[in-house]
Formats: sequence, C-alpha cells, structure tokens
Amino acid sequence: MRNSLLLASLLAAPSGAVAAGPGAGEVLIHAGVDKTVVALDDQIVLEVSVAGPHTSMPDPKLPALPNFSVYNSGSSHNISFINGKVSSSIAHTFVLVPRFVGKATIGPVTVAVEGKTVRTDPIEIEVRPPSGGAAPGQGPASPKPSARPLGRQPQARPTPSAPDIFVMADVDKKKAFVNEQVTLTVKFFTGVSLLGNPQYDAPKIPGFLAEDLPPERHGNIEHYGRNYYYSEIRTALFAASAGRLVIGRATVKAQVQRDVTIDPYAPDFFQRFFSQGFVGAEDRVLTSEPIEVTAEPLPAEGKPPDFTGAVGRFSVTAAVDRFNPKAGEAVNLTVTVQGTGNVKALGDLKLPDMPSFRVYDTVSSMSLDRTKDLVSGSKVFKTVLVPKVSGPLTIPSISFPYFDPARRQYMQAFTPPIRLKVAEGDAAASAPAAASAPAGRLSAVSEDIRYLKASPGGSPLGRLLEEVAAGGNAHTVPFLLFAAALSLTMYQDRQASDPKGRRFRSALKAARKRIRTAEALRSQDPKAAAALLSEALLHYLGDKLDVAASGLTLRRAAELLQAKAPGLGSGGVESLREVWEELDLLRFAPSAASDHGKGAHPAQRLESLLKDLEKDIRR
Repeated sequence: MRNSLLLASLLAAPSGAVAAGPGAGEVLIHAGVDKTVVALDDQIVLEVSVAGPHTSMPDPKLPALPNFSVYNSGSSHNISFINGKVSSSIAHTFVLVPRFVGKATIGPVTVAVEGKTVRTDPIEIEVRPPSGGAAPGQGPASPKPSARPLGRQPQARPTPSAPDIFVMADVDKKKAFVNEQVTLTVKFFTGVSLLGNPQYDAPKIPGFLAEDLPPERHGNIEHYGRNYYYSEIRTALFAASAGRLVIGRATVKAQVQRDVTIDPYAPDFFQRFFSQGFVGAEDRVLTSEPIEVTAEPLPAEGKPPDFTGAVGRFSVTAAVDRFNPKAGEAVNLTVTVQGTGNVKALGDLKLPDMPSFRVYDTVSSMSLDRTKDLVSGSKVFKTVLVPKVSGPLTIPSISFPYFDPARRQYMQAFTPPIRLKVAEGDAAASAPAAASAPAGRLSAVSEDIRYLKASPGGSPLGRLLEEVAAGGNAHTVPFLLFAAALSLTMYQDRQASDPKGRRFRSALKAARKRIRTAEALRSQDPKAAAALLSEALLHYLGDKLDVAASGLTLRRAAELLQAKAPGLGSGGVESLREVWEELDLLRFAPSAASDHGKGAHPAQRLESLLKDLEKDIRR
C-alpha cells in the first residue's frame, strides 16, 4: 500500500529508536509507522529495524496489540563493510488493521541483546470512523444499522430463508500441487446490528503453511435478496505434503441486538428500562463448513538433481561488487531469486564448483510482498569469494530450478557467467594452499613420503659388525643397532603407505609451526600473520577430517566435526565459529577485527581451540 510514500511517511511519523549500552554491543532498534491517524477501514504500516556491529541481528518482539489485527509483511537483511567495519541491519514490516475507533497505543517493541532488553518508545495512534460513517466504538465487522423507524419498509424484502448473520469459507482451487498457493477466503455477513465486535477464530489448517493476505475487506452486498454488511479475511495456504487435506471450520462469535418487551406494570420496570432500554443481546456462534483440498505431489519425471522445492515462477540474477580484484582480496557475490510463490520455502542456493576461489558461507535475507492476493518476494544470497590465483577468472552460470504449476513442468532460471580480471596479490593474500608463494603459484606445505637414501660404498655399521663378529658379548650391540634400524625402516614404510594417518597425526605440529611463524610476523606484517593463522586452522581441519583445505567452509567443517567428534558438543562448534569469523575479520576488515576482538590475541585463542579439538577428534 502506497509503497512509494512509505519511507517519507515513516520519516514524518513519530517513531522510537533506542540504542543498547556498551554491554549490548551498541545495537539500535527503531520503530516507525506511516501514519498516526487512520480510518477504521484503512491500515497502518509498522516498520521495525534492528542494526548493530554484528553479522546477524536478533528478531524483535512485538507487544500485545489488542486494538489491531497484525500481519507480518516480511523482512530484509543487509550486511555492509564501511571503512573496514562490519555492520548489519534487518528491517521487519508489519501491517496493522485497526479493530476499534478511538485512541490506541503501539507499545514498546523489544529485542534481547546479550542478556539485555532494548525497547522503543510507544507510538500513539488515533483511529477514526470509516468514510461510510460507522458509529464510534463499532468494530470493523459490525454492520450498518438496520433498525428503522416504525412504519417504514425495507428497500429489499428478504426471502423467508435469509439468515440475519452467517459465515462462509471458500478456496480458489480444491486441487493444487504441494507448495502451490491456495487462497482461503472467509466472509462474515450480518444484516442486523451487533453489540460490540465479533470474535473471529481462524480455522485449523493441519498440513498447510499459511501467510495472511492483508488488509481485511469490508463492504455492503445483497445476498439472498437482503442487504448485508460483510467482513472478509483472506489467507494464502501452501500444502506441506501430498494427500487429502482438510481446512477446519471458521468460527465467529457475536452478540446480536434484539428487541425486548418490558411490562410497564412490572415492579422493576424503571430499573430495566434505564439499564438496557428496549434492546437486549443474543449470543450467536457461527461456523463455516470444512473444506477438503487435494495436494498433488510434484512429478518425479524431469526433476532437476539440484531442485530444492521452489514452486511458482521465479527469476535469478547475480552481481559482484568488483571486477578487478587482487588475488586474496574479497569479492562479494550477490545472487537474488525473485518471483511469485512461497519465498519462505526457498532452500539454500547451490553454487557451482569454483576451484579458483575460496568460498565462504552464504548469508541470506528475504522480503515478502502480498499485493493482489499473491505471495511473492525475493531472497538474496550473499557469498564472499576470495580468488586464489591471478589472471582471468570466471564465476560460472548459476542455475535455480523451480516447478511452474501453470505449465505443470520443471523450469530452470540461469544467470550469465561473470568474468573477473584478477591482479597478482601479495604472498599473504594468496591461496591457502601456498603459505608463502605468490598468487598463481603453489608450494608444497607438507610431504607424505620421505625417501631413504643409502650412501654408496661400505657403511660404518657394516665395518663395525665385521670387526666385532668374533667377539662374544659384542654381538649384543650390533643386534640392538640392527633392530633399531629395522624398526625405523618399518615405521617409515608404514608412514609411506598411510598418508592419511600421517596427516592426521602431524596436523597439530604443522598448525603450531604456522602459528609461531604468524606470531613472528605480527608486528611487521599483520595481514600476512592473519593469513597464516587462517591457513593453520584450515589445514589442521583438513588434515584431521581428511578433506581438502581449499574450499572448506565453516558450515561444512562444523558438520564433519559433529559427525567425527560427537562429544564436541555445541560449545566446541561455537568456539570454532568465533575463531573462524575473527580470523576472517583480521584478513579482510582489520579495523573491525580490532573492535570485535576480546581477551586473548587470536593466535592464543586458535592455539587453545586446537588443543580442545585434539582431545575430541579421534581417527
């Protein structure tokens, strides 16, 4: 609703913004509305934003809003690096439909940050009668007054079977694919005056995911030959599984005005007259009929191997923030999937193999739109890529498969390839596989086999054995020497035949060597030191988990660790995440890392983490 005016309206309308104290990481929460005076048949847009120096923000908690019907209209997430500092913000949008005429208050919106609660200021709202002139205090579902002066006849004579009030429910289709939108419409009709506001209980919808479709509709209609005032609520439903699903009964509880006859000669005549007059209340409970919907499974024929369940019609775009980076410098890849369908159900984006890049974990954000009773929106995936080598590199085409229910077939959306021209970087920023080689060249960091070389000619050991061959107890010494040499040879043969085991056993030693080198470089070249610390962690995990260090992501490492070391627990994974993210900040945003860092130096924290992992990881 009037999206083009929303920003200006929010700036003009009262709002509350509160920053958390130093203990809460300077998180800022802001709440604003597009208007503070609204008609009963209109709606308000409430936007709540949370921002701070973190890569992820907690969700805000709305207060109780009994004077409004509240609809979630989606959220958008943004992460930025400004002057080397990391910041992120998430904006949540809600649509509020007023239920009563009069003064209303949107209470403080709260968010919990590091054990502390941050809140906004309350916002005062004035709700006025609709343009049709409903009486103050009358709810949105109350009808136009139908009482008339004695002797006047109605304009339309109702049929004998026309009810005073009733409720109906219907869907736009009774057969749909799994995850295809089905629109449920519930209408409440009343042809008489109501006392107070009716209470609406939504139907139970087992097996469906639901999205509200604001706003509520109101109006007048002729039905059964009688004039009614109606309220209409629409909901988008998405079947979660195939089969026959039943939408339950919608229930409306209302008090209907009815005439009361009072005996003028009764002793309590005046008491009853002044307390209620000649009008009484009749409680009515109305229900709709259940609705059966058949959810068809998605066809197996033609299903792409990377299909994640998207149903609707979508497109995909990709962009980078730079086309001429240096080797070792971060490139932000942004992939946007947008279209019509259940955006919340979109799975993780599967990126193609990019061996020339180090690929970091993907962060996603989502925004929803519900215009014209269709759920649509976009999901943005942001990934940091670090070129390992210099020269012309290409980010391959990214595909997004989806099922189009209108065509009843699978479709593929593609992005065009993105070509980069990567300049040569310094040694510290080069690929993780080469700790000190320039970008584009690889140097070995470890060897799986050590070759034994026998010197030509007679060996000293052989001459010694010849000299003592005749000496009694002297045979003991050569025997021990022979046994030691044989053991050494067998050990080296075993090492050569089991490179995986050798990698596993020597992982900690190799990591500590890199950490010592990084400590020596810290004062002269902090960036090179950070690169070595990052390589120490990556190669340690690669050696312990028997995977390639290049391309290893935090999520993949956590999954492998939990599978190989069940006793590690969530605390160990969280420690790994903290050290991993801190090392990334040291490499790509040093100033942010200095603000983010706490306690011990990253090298010490890495050393402590490796000691803990060494205890839990077993081959």
